[in-house]
Amino acid sequence: MNGFLLRHTSAEPLSSFVANNHLTLAAAGSGKTQSIVNASVRADPDEQILILTYTAANQEELRERLARIAGKHHNIEVRGWFSFLINDIVRPYLPFAFSHSRVCGFDFKSAPQQGVSNYSWDRYFNKRDEVRKVHLSQLAHHVNKSASGRPLMRLERVYDRIFIDEVQDLCGWDLEILRLLMGTSLPLDMVGDVRQAILLTNPRETKNKKYQYLNIWDWFRGEEAATRLAIVQMSESYRCRPEIVEMADSLFSPELGFSPTTSRNTTVTGHDGIFLVKSNDVGHYVETFRPLVLRRTANSGKAFERLKPINIGVSKGLGREHVLIIPTNEVKKLLQCGTPLEQQRAAYLYVALTRARQSVAFILDEPANSPYPYWQRPSES
Repeated sequence: MNGFLLRHTSAEPLSSFVANNHLTLAAAGSGKTQSIVNASVRADPDEQILILTYTAANQEELRERLARIAGKHHNIEVRGWFSFLINDIVRPYLPFAFSHSRVCGFDFKSAPQQGVSNYSWDRYFNKRDEVRKVHLSQLAHHVNKSASGRPLMRLERVYDRIFIDEVQDLCGWDLEILRLLMGTSLPLDMVGDVRQAILLTNPRETKNKKYQYLNIWDWFRGEEAATRLAIVQMSESYRCRPEIVEMADSLFSPELGFSPTTSRNTTVTGHDGIFLVKSNDVGHYVETFRPLVLRRTANSGKAFERLKPINIGVSKGLGREHVLIIPTNEVKKLLQCGTPLEQQRAAYLYVALTRARQSVAFILDEPANSPYPYWQRPSES
């Protein structure tokens, strides 16, 4: 289902905000980024469309896909979240909050300015007039209020529609900016997967801290309950085999309300599903299947550095036929006896699992009660 086509059909009236604001919770491999590209391409060529996302990698991916299929639609703009805050809100309207001030750069490194007033210039800028990343979204909110909503009114004049990809990465004061956008007349379509919430725009921000990572799902459901947002779920994965989506779904409590994922991958390769691999067989396994090797952090599985693993966080957006995971102790307990993972660890494993199309293997020497079979090294005879 395409969340961008969802429209309210019930006899019960909803606010005009819900008519404009949609969140598509999309399972890994469901084509969530492509759905934004498709919707943008289908739009009237005269429409001015703004697409926002956090990471530079995702911005580049969107631009590349649009360049391939957007044709003559020249009114689609892809922007980073921070660039949007600076160039569309803060820079042009900063004098309403701080007269004779200007933005001369971006300060990535400043720590939160504890004990500095929310109305003080020093909270938001360093001595070189660089805006502090840690307080940028709060500054944007403050500037919009000081300018009596003029930044948002300008957005309504300039753009016809806004899309936000990987919306689960937003946190802190970004959620307040998101709420402001939801209050405009602009159609706002957001896509993301809160089960993949392993990155944050600003992890040191204390505002809305209880909604960080997977808990942003509570914020979205609260907005839905307040009739400011309509949520639809895309629960078909065109990437991952059924065995993979089954394990990925099992990482999260049914109480969270995620729709079960249906796999549309019917490809059979002879090595499909979930496997265990003994340490002594890892070399042969890698030589045979050339898997993407993943680890939680650079400190995980140092004994397997020869495999040139990459961190799970870096793998977001990737897709490979086969994946080999160096498990943490917590993941080993999950495999051996079903011990559930806490939410953030579950999110990392979900990302790792769903990079794979055909198979996922875990390096594990002691299976205990694991239901998963060992990969059998072919006989050399």
